[in-house]
Amino acid sequence: MKKMAAVLLFWITGFIQLSAQTKTLSLRDAVTMGIQNSKQLRLAAHEIEQALSQAEQAKDASLPSAEISVGYNHALMLSQTFHLPAANGNDPQKLSFPFDNTLYQSTLSINQPIFAGNQLRYARQSADLLLQMSKLNAEADKDEVIFTIIQSYINYYKLRQNQKILAQNLEDIENKLVEIKKFEAQGLATKNDVLRFELEKSNMKLNAIELDNNRKIVNYNLNVLLGLPESTVIVEEHINYSLGENDPFENFLLQALKDRKELTELQYRLKLTDISIKKTQDEKLPTVSAGGNLYFINPSGNIIPKNGSYLAPFVVGISVGWDIGSLYKNKNKLTESKIQKQEEADKYEITKDRIKTEVNQSYLQYKQALEKITVLQEAIVQATENERIMESKFRNNLATTTDRIDAQTLLYQARINLELSKSDATAAYYMLLKSTGHIQL
Repeated sequence: MKKMAAVLLFWITGFIQLSAQTKTLSLRDAVTMGIQNSKQLRLAAHEIEQALSQAEQAKDASLPSAEISVGYNHALMLSQTFHLPAANGNDPQKLSFPFDNTLYQSTLSINQPIFAGNQLRYARQSADLLLQMSKLNAEADKDEVIFTIIQSYINYYKLRQNQKILAQNLEDIENKLVEIKKFEAQGLATKNDVLRFELEKSNMKLNAIELDNNRKIVNYNLNVLLGLPESTVIVEEHINYSLGENDPFENFLLQALKDRKELTELQYRLKLTDISIKKTQDEKLPTVSAGGNLYFINPSGNIIPKNGSYLAPFVVGISVGWDIGSLYKNKNKLTESKIQKQEEADKYEITKDRIKTEVNQSYLQYKQALEKITVLQEAIVQATENERIMESKFRNNLATTTDRIDAQTLLYQARINLELSKSDATAAYYMLLKSTGHIQL
């Protein structure tokens, strides 16, 4: 009988695929592996790199610009003479040109912004804020990945615990079936009693098939999430249930208002709108820049001209520009920036209220889960005693087969409900941590 039970347990747990690779993972191991292999976090890292590059580009905008150009021109003079009129009324002066003319020219320009209405400084500040926001989003993505892994692992753990309890119950029903068949042979039980136990056994086998199919689905999804080979069979480790948290609701709420990434991101966005307002206001200011241009003009036709046959002037100067139209054009633009700031402020308050409701809901669900565990622990004691009494009554012909099976079913269901409730309470605890923006194992 023990061998039969062992074979049945082997079948229920789904390890009949001998070619499948098994991997034992704790919850902490699963989270570590999921973080290392997360495609979402790799994408977030690329976004940080991009924001960092944009911040560096904003700094580069304050560096001097330099440009060099080189030109070659070749002209054929269809008319090789030209009469230059004289200013005093004398005969015009005749000029003669060669038929073939070559001109080399090059320019080197350097320009350094000195004052651009603070636009460069605002660009750097905006880029730095965007970089901080990208890092914040990466942290939020990491929290989401961790929570998803925790949820998936706990779901897998629940299925496996359900399978183990079902296997125990199947072993019990198998033993009772052997016993009831002996009673039938002795005339102490009817054929209907035997059939009732066999029907209960068949129902449990159907539940085992459904549970194992669900386990395979969750196992596959967990493999994808953790970056494991798809055929890997995960062997779970015992979860240390987080059931002793008695902190008051106010502590969780204060932590959420401090650590939730959405609120910090909206604070950054408010700062961006302040910068936008200042930027719009300072667009009315003039711009000042210093620059220098070096010209090289060589009409001699030789790539390397002789001394005195080329021009090379170097021009240095300061330029001031002022878009006067901005004095009357930026009024509505400034109004738009102020409206955007008010929108972000309203979004902050709306998000703050939403976070409060989320924390409150998560806290109450966690407390409810703890209360359910207390009740179910009492139910286990009651169901165990009830099953013992029914077993005694049945042996003394004071209870029917149905009464005996119902008592065992109640005990089996109570065991499952307790294990599932412990897992649900742990999941509710991590949901509470996630609602505070501070999820950790």
